[in-house]
Amino acid sequence: MQRREFLGKTVGTSLALLSLDGVSSAQEAGFEQRARKYLRTILPSRRRIEDFITGEYGPRDKRPGEVFKYDPELGWVNCKAIGSTGVDGTKVFYNYESDDARKIVNFSDRPCRIRTYGDSFTHCSQANNNETWEEYLAAHIQEPVRNYGVGGYSVYQAYRRMLKVEKQTPGGYIILNIWDDDHYRNLDAWRSIRFGYGSRCGFTLPHLRVDVARGICEQRENVSKTQKDLHRLSDEAYVWRTFKDDPILKMVMAARQGGKNISDELINPVAVTFGIPEEKIADTALARRIRKIHTEAALFASQNVVTWAEEFAAETGKKLMVMLSFGRGNVAKHLNGEPRFDQGFVEWLKGRSCPVVDMLDAFAADYRK
Repeated sequence: MQRREFLGKTVGTSLALLSLDGVSSAQEAGFEQRARKYLRTILPSRRRIEDFITGEYGPRDKRPGEVFKYDPELGWVNCKAIGSTGVDGTKVFYNYESDDARKIVNFSDRPCRIRTYGDSFTHCSQANNNETWEEYLAAHIQEPVRNYGVGGYSVYQAYRRMLKVEKQTPGGYIILNIWDDDHYRNLDAWRSIRFGYGSRCGFTLPHLRVDVARGICEQRENVSKTQKDLHRLSDEAYVWRTFKDDPILKMVMAARQGGKNISDELINPVAVTFGIPEEKIADTALARRIRKIHTEAALFASQNVVTWAEEFAAETGKKLMVMLSFGRGNVAKHLNGEPRFDQGFVEWLKGRSCPVVDMLDAFAADYRK
C-alpha cells in the first residue's frame, strides 16, 4: 500500500471513530430540533420562487441590483435589468448578448478570443455595460472580450459555465476569476443555508462535497433540476429530508449554537464532515476553528476546480489564466501585514502551469508607492 493511501485511510478511520465518540441520540434529536427551526426561517415564499423562475422582480427600472433567473444546471444566470446600485444611487444598466454574455460595447463586430468567467467581480455588478473592466481591457487591446461573470457564483459554478460555453467555442483564452468568498461558495448546496433568507442568490446550485483527508472532491448537481423542485423548497418536510446531512448546515448550526464559547464537542463533528484532521486546526483558537475548517475545505475544493479547468484547456487547445480578486476586508488585512487566508492555495498555484494574476500583490505594490 502506498504511503499516501495508507495515511489517508488511517486519518479517515480516526475521523470516523471521532464522529461516533460521544454522539448520543439526545444530541441528534437536539440538532434536528434546532436545524428544523432554522430551516423554517429560510423557506422561500411562492412569490419569491416565481420571481426567480421568470426573472421578473417588479418594474424593470426599480430593481435594486442585477437580477437572476433560474437555470437548472448552473443554479441561476443573469437577466436584463436596470439596477439602482450605481455611484450615489444612480441607475445601472445590465444588458446581455444572445448567449447571456454581458453586452459587448467595444469591437462587437470582431471575432472574440478572450472570455472571462467568475462572480460579480467578473460580471462587474454596479457598473454599466461600457464600464466593466472587460470593456476597458477590450479598448486597450483593440478587440472584444466576452464577459460571462454571474453574481454570487462559486469557482465551481464559474467552471461549469465555462464548460458550457467553451465546448461550443474553438480555441482562445480563458480568464477564470476567483474572488475571496467564491472558494466557500463551492460547498454551498443551498446558498440561503449559509447566508439566511435575505441572500439575493438564495437558491440551490451545483456544488462540491469534499473529504480533505482522503483527497476526495465529489461533484454534485443542482438539487433543483426542475421548476417543480424549486417549489418544493417551501415544503418543510422536503427541505429537512434533502438537507439534513448537508455539511454546511451542520457547520452553521454548530457555529450558531456555540457562538464565541464554542467547544470541541461541537467542532469535531464539523471537522469530520469535511475530512479535516485535528492537526490541521490544533494551533487555532477554538473560536476560530469552524472558520479554519471551512477555509481548508473550501480551498481544497478550488484546487480541484482549477485542476479540472487546466485539464479542459489542455485537451481543447485553449489557454487558461487564473485571477485572484478580493473584497476590501481581505485587502485591508493584507496591507496591515496579517496572514492571508488563502496562503496554502497561493502556494499550490505556484506549482501549476497556468499564469496567475494575484490582485493582493497588485494592491500591495500600489499601496507602497
